[in-house]
Amino acid sequence: MFVCQAKSGDPRRKGGRRALDRVLLFEQLLKQGGSVRIALVGGTGFVGRHIGRALLDAGHEVTVLGRTPDKVGTIEALRGAGAARADVTDPASLRGALDGYEAVVNAVQLPNYPMEVPRKGLTFDRYDRRGTENLVTEAVNAGVRRFVYLSGAGADVASDKIWYRAKGFAEDAVKRSGIDFVILRPSWGYGPEDKALNKFAFFARVSPVIPIPGVRPQLIQPVHVDDIALAVARAFERDGAWGRVLEIGSDEVLTMRQVVRTLLSVMNKKRLLLPIPVALAKLGTAPLRLLPEPPMTPLGIDFAVQNGLADTTEMKAVLGVDPVPLAEGLARYMH
Repeated sequence: MFVCQAKSGDPRRKGGRRALDRVLLFEQLLKQGGSVRIALVGGTGFVGRHIGRALLDAGHEVTVLGRTPDKVGTIEALRGAGAARADVTDPASLRGALDGYEAVVNAVQLPNYPMEVPRKGLTFDRYDRRGTENLVTEAVNAGVRRFVYLSGAGADVASDKIWYRAKGFAEDAVKRSGIDFVILRPSWGYGPEDKALNKFAFFARVSPVIPIPGVRPQLIQPVHVDDIALAVARAFERDGAWGRVLEIGSDEVLTMRQVVRTLLSVMNKKRLLLPIPVALAKLGTAPLRLLPEPPMTPLGIDFAVQNGLADTTEMKAVLGVDPVPLAEGLARYMH
């Protein structure tokens, strides 16, 4: 069972004037739209770096916490952000790392996402569930006031899919922490650095045929990473966002074939789409599990053919974010 425990020696956990003043100051900053000191965990990843840019552009003070803080200075989107070392899978590295921050944004993503490599400790359970539990515990200890968690549409502790189950447990940890929270559940995110749609773009450039795993229609609502980032930034501007689980995706409900055809149209290319039965795709990718960083695995095939639907009604009402259509989003960066 996950339990949050405060540091017994931390004066912020004892109440008193100092704690009260800090809470009142934070609430005043939010109401005035002022700068908030935010720890962005996982900020060098595909989604995290765009969130960092959106928060910086909104005037917040952002420090990226991660395993390789030196990387922050090499990412253009994170120009202006601070950097510090912390690893959500190592509780010792988190001790004291969140002291002095008003808010935490958890955008940690499994390395080699979405392919697990269990022999190297790269699993959804370790990063999404236990990593988030570790981070939430430290946030409570540090007196953090607000917590944003990047989850995923479909997260559920009862799911038979390990990635949904891990995120479901992570959401529960956030909800039980006592910290004001926003849980954002994106549908199928895409953008300049994603590892899914860009694979199809690669095939479109080098091959007359594009393989697509699965023969049954798969329904998703592609959402540009900048819209996900905007939703996170908007949360800090709107008191009504807190305490909610919000799903985000575009208004378009598309099959993967429609997604790839849209991609080809934007790239001004014509290619043959070749559906690959799931069983055959799993068989073909099984040997890749032996590689240090497999580009695809049978589990990755399962991930790739799942539906990704989101009910965006509440998100639009609360955050006012209207995600761009796929063609418009692709045109921003696809050439």
